Amino acid sequence: MDETNEEVEVLIADNPFANMTFDEKLNYVSVIAKPMASEKLTKRLGKLMKKAKRVRMISCGVKDVVKQIVKKNSPGILVIAGDVSPIDTVTHIPLICESHNIPYCYVPSRFDLGSSFSSNLNSLCVFIKPHEEYEALYSKCHDAVDSLPLPIH
Repeated sequence: MDETNEEVEVLIADNPFANMTFDEKLNYVSVIAKPMASEKLTKRLGKLMKKAKRVRMISCGVKDVVKQIVKKNSPGILVIAGDVSPIDTVTHIPLICESHNIPYCYVPSRFDLGSSFSSNLNSLCVFIKPHEEYEALYSKCHDAVDSLPLPIH
């Protein structure tokens, strides 16, 4: 089910969020989507996802992400889409991350999250595992996501 670059570009062009600015996308985000990544961090995470996809160190989807964190106890960074509807599908994931000391953040659009790693799907969450090929970018993103203030429970 690998798509060509042309197919991916068409899918991205059909995306209703493709031409919106970062601030416009924030209007569609759920109230509980905190901590929200900045625009710069969102772009940096997108680059990291593309590099992780090349070496197959990325997991996407709620079920696979929970399996990586809980069963396999993998280290990594979790990126969650902020415009998920219904939001109940991902509300348990931050609690799992906090109990396993996994840094996490939200980004404004699930479409951007999917297109960041050339998928035709809109992804709810993506788990990025460390790898020596992109170690410098991973450590920058890990530190930035880890330093985001967590919401008060």
